[in-house]
Amino acid sequence: MDLTTAYTDAWHRQPDPVERAGDRRPTNEQWVLVAAVWLLAMWSPDQAPGWASTLVPGRTKARQDQQWPASLPLSEIADVGDLAEVTDAAVLTSRVSTGPGRPYEPARADEEVAAELVALISDVIAAHDQRGRALVRFLADKVAGPFSDVLRLTVAEAGPGLPEPLHLLHRDTWGSTLRASLTPAAEVQPPPVLAADGPDAGLRTRIACGMTLLSDLLWVNNNTPVTFRFRIGRLDRSGGDRMSSDRMTTAAHWWAENREDADEHGLEDFRPISATDLRTGLRNEVRLHLIELLDDESGGLDEVPEVPADHLVTFLLDDLLDVILTRMGRDVRIACAGLLPVTWPPDEEDDSMATTVLLATADEVAVLEVDLSD
Repeated sequence: MDLTTAYTDAWHRQPDPVERAGDRRPTNEQWVLVAAVWLLAMWSPDQAPGWASTLVPGRTKARQDQQWPASLPLSEIADVGDLAEVTDAAVLTSRVSTGPGRPYEPARADEEVAAELVALISDVIAAHDQRGRALVRFLADKVAGPFSDVLRLTVAEAGPGLPEPLHLLHRDTWGSTLRASLTPAAEVQPPPVLAADGPDAGLRTRIACGMTLLSDLLWVNNNTPVTFRFRIGRLDRSGGDRMSSDRMTTAAHWWAENREDADEHGLEDFRPISATDLRTGLRNEVRLHLIELLDDESGGLDEVPEVPADHLVTFLLDDLLDVILTRMGRDVRIACAGLLPVTWPPDEEDDSMATTVLLATADEVAVLEVDLSD
């Protein structure tokens, strides 16, 4: 697990763990939906009712060529969704233009559609805690709009007495589709993983999903998302005088030699921090970059509102840190270089464009990078 990134990372895209036929690759918008569904599975408690997901990207006509209230051949819908047969397709929402030159407007309010989707999704996925409910709501909001067409598909019955699956077909403006099927099952189906990752395979998928959603919610400016990258490597203490017996110094040397741009950077000045300060500092960074809180007319940092405790971004950040700290173990030591505002408001003189967190044990080193550059 030498490098884990978001599935939407512009420079180092996380590999897709699914073998897909043809060119059926998710768009960045679809990856956010996929990551949300996969993370819901990983957040499901052991005692939760079982369910499985199938997520199939595809293509159909763009909205300008075919509005979805128009009659669509069910065979065409089945082909787009990679289903054997579709017996009905109900329009949950669509963008409709009344004539040439007229704007596309939603047939129903996005909030109304999202509320219906929350109910439909919750019939299959039982989210009993706050973070699960927040993620279901996020998924419903993303499926519902603001540029979405959504069909609810009916397929041949699975059999008498079996629970009804939920089949949704989402289309964007340009005709990219994602069929999302949520099906009751004996147990919660874990998301796919990269087999080459071995024991860390599930961890990598979980981190990649969390990073994908964090980058969707956190922005440096209108054009650039905050990006996250995570690495794990082995510490080699056989480097002679160049290496120190102090694990953090050894880890800092490892990072200086193994980072992608090692030829452009020397040894960074890492300062030791606690796990508590790490969490506080990253939460303050979230507060600075949560798109909902960005306001060009703000009177300063003192006026940036706090992130609500039950906001999805808080659960995502906590989950990312929890799984990393658990993976590294209780003996981990932590250091940081760059920006990490452990107090609010942050020091406005600190203009660092990145946060680099170094985590070291006796044998392993991990690096969490948060890129805040535009």
